[in-house]
Amino acid sequence: MYRHLLALVLVLAGAAAAAQPAGRKAYIVQLSGPPAATYSGGVAGLAATRAAPGGTFRLGAPGVRAYLSHLDTRRNQVLAGVAGAQVLHRYGVAFNGFSALLSDADVQKLKATPGVLAVRRDLPRSLATSRTPIFLGLSTPGGLWSQVDAASRPLKGEDVVVGVIDSGIWPEDPSFSDKVDANGDPVSAHQPGRVVYGPPPARWSGRCQSGPGFGPERCNHKVIGARYFDASFKASGLPLHWAEYESPRDQDGHGSHTASIAAGNAGVATRVNGTDTGRIAGMAPRARLAIYKACWSWLDLATDEVVVNCWIGDSVAAIEQAVADGVDVINFSIGGSTDDLLDPVEEAFLNATAAGVFVATAGGNEGPGNTVSHPAPWLTTVAASTHDRRLVAPVQLGNGARLQGASRSSGVPSKPLVLSTAVALYPPFDESNLDARLCFLDALDPAKAAGKIIVCDRGTNARVEKSEEAARVGAAGMILLNVEPSDLLDDPHFVPTVHLPHTDAATVRGYAVSADASAALGVATQAEGVVAPVVAEFSSRGPNLATPLIVKPDLSAPGVNLLAAFAWQPATQAQHAAVVAGTLTPPPAADFLSGTSMASPHVAGVAALLKQRHPTWSPAAIKSVLLTSAGPLRTPEGGVDGDRWGYGAGHLNPRAAAATSLVYEAGLADYVGFLCGLDLLPSDGPRCSTSLPIAAHNLNLPSLGATVVGRLEVQREVRHLGTSPATYVADAKLPGFAVAVVPAQLQLAPGERARFKVQLLRTSAPSGEWRFGSLVWRNGAGQQVLSPIVARALTLDAPASFDDTRATGTKVFNVATGYSGVLETVPLGLVPATRQSGVVSSGGVTCFDVPVATGARHARFALFDSDSSGGGADDLDLEVYLDEALVGISAGATADEEVRLSDPAPGQYSACVVGYAPQGGRASFTLSSWVVGPQSGTGSLRASGPRHVHLGGNASVGLGWSVGTGQRYLGAVSFRDGRGTDLGTTVLSVDTLSTTSRSRSGGARKANALSKKR
Repeated sequence: MYRHLLALVLVLAGAAAAAQPAGRKAYIVQLSGPPAATYSGGVAGLAATRAAPGGTFRLGAPGVRAYLSHLDTRRNQVLAGVAGAQVLHRYGVAFNGFSALLSDADVQKLKATPGVLAVRRDLPRSLATSRTPIFLGLSTPGGLWSQVDAASRPLKGEDVVVGVIDSGIWPEDPSFSDKVDANGDPVSAHQPGRVVYGPPPARWSGRCQSGPGFGPERCNHKVIGARYFDASFKASGLPLHWAEYESPRDQDGHGSHTASIAAGNAGVATRVNGTDTGRIAGMAPRARLAIYKACWSWLDLATDEVVVNCWIGDSVAAIEQAVADGVDVINFSIGGSTDDLLDPVEEAFLNATAAGVFVATAGGNEGPGNTVSHPAPWLTTVAASTHDRRLVAPVQLGNGARLQGASRSSGVPSKPLVLSTAVALYPPFDESNLDARLCFLDALDPAKAAGKIIVCDRGTNARVEKSEEAARVGAAGMILLNVEPSDLLDDPHFVPTVHLPHTDAATVRGYAVSADASAALGVATQAEGVVAPVVAEFSSRGPNLATPLIVKPDLSAPGVNLLAAFAWQPATQAQHAAVVAGTLTPPPAADFLSGTSMASPHVAGVAALLKQRHPTWSPAAIKSVLLTSAGPLRTPEGGVDGDRWGYGAGHLNPRAAAATSLVYEAGLADYVGFLCGLDLLPSDGPRCSTSLPIAAHNLNLPSLGATVVGRLEVQREVRHLGTSPATYVADAKLPGFAVAVVPAQLQLAPGERARFKVQLLRTSAPSGEWRFGSLVWRNGAGQQVLSPIVARALTLDAPASFDDTRATGTKVFNVATGYSGVLETVPLGLVPATRQSGVVSSGGVTCFDVPVATGARHARFALFDSDSSGGGADDLDLEVYLDEALVGISAGATADEEVRLSDPAPGQYSACVVGYAPQGGRASFTLSSWVVGPQSGTGSLRASGPRHVHLGGNASVGLGWSVGTGQRYLGAVSFRDGRGTDLGTTVLSVDTLSTTSRSRSGGARKANALSKKR
């Protein structure tokens, strides 16, 4: 089933491509040279435009307009070479380049044009979709809201601007108003009331953009700016959903939800499904909001379902505008790349960070698998965890049994109790009537159900839809039964409801069929002893697929069953038209949502509080205190959760963050050096020529990630930002390693920096297994600055792969050794490609079986532009499955695709070619596959190396081969110790068929590579 679901996603995206002008697709083109946010000088006559240390970028600063004009001139020169291109967005503040509809010939020409760094597909992404101020300690005595800044204003985000890039805003909600009533409670901005916000900060340069259903009056002194970006979406040709608004107004509700969590007003009363659900508040309730709508609802005509997507080009334009307008913080609860540090969104955020903007992003909802998104170290990537709000109520059965479940019940006195199947509208009146058992809409009979408490099973339809049906037939209440082990949720139901576990199902069902059965529902109360925070099952886990030494996610925050503002949903097109015409003023709305989308704005809001307290702190300094102050996570059973891949540094702890003054700082030069160290930027390019390469484990982050081959020394620098001298003493622990911190004590004056080293020596850590520990700096004032240590011991560290085009050749490379003893090098292969030909149509899928035997070391599946009928004009994708489970996907901009699997499990694999957008609607192709294992191939690969190696040493390994021309081969060298233990593999690809080497730098990924090991 999963195969077909994923294929459907790619086909829908392919439909978008097909709807674009004939022969043209949307691309994002990155040009050389820094954007204005990071330009530090160097062009004759143009002064630097980047912000000074501790400041933020200002569009009106001297020289900015002149430099933007310079970039525009260069952009126009590039565009002159592709005269037919239809430009969608022009970038110059946070990203240097443009997005446009281009033909295949345009793309090839641009790739060969001097000054063009990358050409990537512009593709859609998805949204990553109370008590939390109390739970996080904001509103408790001594919490941040009770503290003040240098101007004696309460720390509630005063005059800090939070930009929210999302699906828009619902302006009628009191969360987004600048007014209160006579009691001091927020009221909708269009209602009478007293304005309690002053004018926007003087530095603000944003504006309120009008559109259907959203006039300039919808902005106020709380929502000080609102814009929308839809050029990339419109270029897709997809049909806008009838309930969507081509304006900053929110249709989906997601944007309103995230905005109110980050910076919605405090004390806003809410109702959901007719039930009072209490008051809500944002993390920074006095911060200003700037709204950037980049996500759009469209109607999938094939399924008649509403889809919400956020195109990359529109997102980059929104980031660009937010930086230019002068925001201090950005929340981005939108999915992103899992493995591409140079993704246009990640790059735009790099420049936004350099401009002084703190960025929080959602880590993804594809957990518990290793799928965390937004891998860049300059971002704060947030996981979702539970909070302590859990309401429960009792169920008193007429036979004396007393049960308890999740509930928001207002109480129901004793009433007749019936199974939903007994009050079905149509026969049969037993368990075989699934519509009635699940309480589908229009499945029950009002004449039989009125005044009774109905028992409904969980499953298939929405839980609240079941209570909606109970309300429709006049039921007094509902008991919702789990039919298998699962969570219990206190949803806002349409009638009083108690949600019981599966262990109570037999008790309730057995009694409900008895004569004169009855039940009473108690009043809901806050449960005692709730275990929290616990990482949500859906929250995407690490390690970081771009580089595991950058620990992701960074930290967790509440993201489960969060109550916040929402968007009112019109029931008819006439109601929608009335909102657009201004003849209907819609009501506010609220709802409960779960996701890392909800976790991210908690961090963004707390960052706004810290920005108010420390207006000159860099984004890195704010991120540092958020991470080093984070608290522990729990397992569902109540123990300490030791798996940091779920939550990184820990759980958001605002009060401790505000008290932390020892920080790890990093800036643009550090991040660029990190990218250069990974060979992601040209070593002879302008950026690497001015930044020294930095190993990933030495990037100055508050979390430490390391691969230890015997021993390793990790370098860090801290700065004391307190107001008086302090002495910090180190304590470091990592199971399986001996850890030493040098020096172990730091004496620092205010503002002083100090460097130290963390020395790791493997003792008992198993090879290849990640271990989790910590480095803690403590001072005499009780301050604790905790950095997570995530390390993996390797017995041997060898290059993953090499590519070559020579039929006869040699290759010499080094491997690092973490032991002393025997090293065996075993060559495998070379194996010629197995080639299978096929045809695929637009939106179609063609699959091939590929057997993988036990003991295989590597499997590879590939498509080549030269092996497809359209050459570089075909856009085909490649998916690989084992037993219906997706194990790999490659989805670039052409037919040049590849999936690699290390140590693949044995079995019958299925390699599927997806017709994303083949030229002319149909393409013929040839799929190549290789399986490399013991005794496989021609034996033409030779390997040699030293027989004995030493702990912490390096060994030189040589390869040699001789094969025929006109083929593509794959082989490997396997490394073993003297006992025959496998230590690792280096793969060699020899392509004597292609005239040019395979390139991976020119296309954005429609999806991200996955891998599965035994």
